[in-house]
Amino acid sequence: MKLKDKTVLITGASSGIGRAFALKAASDGATVILASRSEDKLQEVKSEVEKLGGKGVVVPTDVTNDDSVKNLFLETIKDRRVLDVVFDNAGLGFIGNIQDLTREQIHAMIDVNLIGMIMVAKYAAEVMVRQKYGHIIMTSSLAGLITIPQWSVYVATKWAITGFADSIRPELKQHNVNVTTVHPGAVKTDFFAKDKANLDLDDYGDAVEASEVAQAVYDAVFTDKRKVLVPKMASNYAMLFKFLPGVLQGTLEKQARDFQYTDEPKEDESEFSYVKCLSCKD
Repeated sequence: MKLKDKTVLITGASSGIGRAFALKAASDGATVILASRSEDKLQEVKSEVEKLGGKGVVVPTDVTNDDSVKNLFLETIKDRRVLDVVFDNAGLGFIGNIQDLTREQIHAMIDVNLIGMIMVAKYAAEVMVRQKYGHIIMTSSLAGLITIPQWSVYVATKWAITGFADSIRPELKQHNVNVTTVHPGAVKTDFFAKDKANLDLDDYGDAVEASEVAQAVYDAVFTDKRKVLVPKMASNYAMLFKFLPGVLQGTLEKQARDFQYTDEPKEDESEFSYVKCLSCKD
């Protein structure tokens, strides 16, 4: 019951890892601030939180809107509430070769995974520096430590978050605020749905349940760890990339060839339809 009477703010709380951590915190008797764009789904999570003995507070939030993020924190600290933990977790991914990703998909990943997460961390820091206390936990990814073919923009956002967290950690340490990044491998969530990453996890033997990642996040709350990798496979991949990058890259390139990420190739944009293959035979 380590989080009893503590306040935990979670973005991306309506599903996946965010929901799983909300339920874990609720079982300790925490007050859980639930944030995402879907109010209906948040209300469902709130009901689950309160059945487990926690208190749920729903604050619909679009992390790509700075005013919405600011309002989330203003609502959180109402009635002189102390903010103990922020789980900065909202994220999405679209997987495919760079020439096949749409402009909308690229901007969505950058807006949510990078700018949105930075703004959540910024307002969390504003509150916690004044409190002289707190813990910001940011969901990066195994993709924030290695490179993966066909995941280029997603990888870019997660490497950026890893670097961002490493940079603000010493800034906030002097104010008794910890910063931790969490680096999951494949997790069984709707991240991989057809309108998102569009990957069949049945072909991915190392995928773990969201509850396993939530447990790792929970354990990290009570430490000053810089990085948490889950499951063990993620640690193995990160170490292999660090010391034998060519070996891992070859494996990942083979996996990229074997997996079918999209149902069919996207049509060329009309502006480029006149471009012809210079190495093709007529």
